[in-house]
Amino acid sequence: MKRRPIMALAMAAVMAASVMTGCGGSGGGTAATTTASGDTTAAAGETTAEGSKMTPDANAAGQTLDAAISIGQTDAEATPGGTLVVSMPSAPLTLDPAGYTTMYENHIMYNVLETLFIYDKEYKESIPCLATGYEVSDDGLTYTIHLRDDVYFQNGQYVKGRKMTAEDVKYSLERSKEESPTDRVCRDFFDYAEVVDDTTVLLHMSSPAGPFITQLTEVGAAIVPKEEVEGWGDEFGSHIVGTGPFTLEEIVTDEKVVLKKSDNYWGTEPYVDGIEFRIVSDSNQAINAVTTGEVDIAMYLQGESIKRAGDEGLLLQTPSSAITYVRFNLQNGPTSDPKVRQALTMAVDIDALVSGIYQYGEGTRAYQPLTAYSWGYDTALNALVPAYDPEGAKALLAEAGYPDGFSMTIYIGSTTYREKMAQMLQYYWGEIGVKLDIKSSTMAEWSATVPDSWQGDTVNSFGVSWNSNPDPYGFLDKFFSTATIHASSNSGGYSDEEMDKMLNEAFALTDEAARREIYVKAMEKIMNEYTGIYYAYECRNWAISSKVHDAVLRADTQMVVTSPFNNIWLEQ
Repeated sequence: MKRRPIMALAMAAVMAASVMTGCGGSGGGTAATTTASGDTTAAAGETTAEGSKMTPDANAAGQTLDAAISIGQTDAEATPGGTLVVSMPSAPLTLDPAGYTTMYENHIMYNVLETLFIYDKEYKESIPCLATGYEVSDDGLTYTIHLRDDVYFQNGQYVKGRKMTAEDVKYSLERSKEESPTDRVCRDFFDYAEVVDDTTVLLHMSSPAGPFITQLTEVGAAIVPKEEVEGWGDEFGSHIVGTGPFTLEEIVTDEKVVLKKSDNYWGTEPYVDGIEFRIVSDSNQAINAVTTGEVDIAMYLQGESIKRAGDEGLLLQTPSSAITYVRFNLQNGPTSDPKVRQALTMAVDIDALVSGIYQYGEGTRAYQPLTAYSWGYDTALNALVPAYDPEGAKALLAEAGYPDGFSMTIYIGSTTYREKMAQMLQYYWGEIGVKLDIKSSTMAEWSATVPDSWQGDTVNSFGVSWNSNPDPYGFLDKFFSTATIHASSNSGGYSDEEMDKMLNEAFALTDEAARREIYVKAMEKIMNEYTGIYYAYECRNWAISSKVHDAVLRADTQMVVTSPFNNIWLEQ
């Protein structure tokens, strides 16, 4: 059996060739903004005494982006007490880790529930949380997970602060495998869990799975007590109990969710007495609430409210790990021809597209269908994106048999950013004779229309954003594996035997360097096939009060209140 380090290998630093400025701002005061130039991974900037993040130095390959930025005094004595009030634009549907479906639920769950492993402050490495470490067998089929022996569940209706054991890990992971609407534990490869003793559990795999440990950082793999789940039944999502620093106190539908500090938390005691998540759908109203002191942090700002937050010295902003893109129908209609896809890509000035969509600096240029925060990202492949060349695009269309162009459709969710994108594509593609029909709908309608749309030629393209952790599996396998051809992530219908072989080979390895070598080859093939236009990293935008200290905004936008690397406190 080979010993695995407690932490995963650090993600490789990557630099982008772009000089596109985005995810910046004009904030003042103690709020922090960061200037982004192109796609890069985390590279720590210098922190001032007030916690404002300074822009990292440029180098020959371009400038760097931070995967996480901090705010608040680092040399002052923390003041315990108070309730951290956070606004977000939409209410949670369910807080059950096996059944949640939206990002808004994550922020609440991650403060009540915990996983075996978590990502560190910079969103680079997975580090132990409820686990203390692990070993993996030489054949990659058995993970021996060692657990903390000082973790207790919160007091619930059916559990009164009992100790967490390996039985709870077994129950929670197997439940997630069977009941989660999406794959949160490599369900096709994770077979079952076996309890050795209270602090040791064996996780048996049907075949090796390289991303397995990183999947265990997702809140869908949180450890919960069986008694509470079965006692509440379908109502558990409104009465969750876990091992985290805060307990669920109250849910007022469509108004707020209230958490209070746990009395028996095993880790660092939170400075704040509780967290109140308020539902405020309008960004300007959320900023008003921050300026008046009613709200401490306003999440998910959009549009002009971002500029306002910057002007008022409230803006905290960083590029997300999500890729925003347009994908083509690869099997039917004109876009089934790679020459047509190449022409459509060449017809778009992508730098101008990004500037036009994100007028307040809330987006920065992307190039590849893999987040630049990933250790599998190779900056050299950025050069495979064809340069803006409308005349060359016209020539390619003529070679493909469309000298007079053609008509196509694009399906998007009805958001400002997607509609701007589609309108700009309508202009660019119109310049080469391609008429674009825009179909804008709710995401529910989008989700009902786009999956499997590759089977006909009605939907020629679609636009959306996709997020995952930095392991390439969460992007490449979801986008380009034949196994996902009926999922929304692969609605373009990508299916290729050679690609399946490469992705399966990389997935089955536990050596990160060997996996990266395969993923780079896969990416080169994908980009030479012009599967889509992967144009932006949309930023995470918060308005944050100057009385908030030690807040961390990561690329995955999680509301991390008390952790091994931060502990938010409020000036009283």
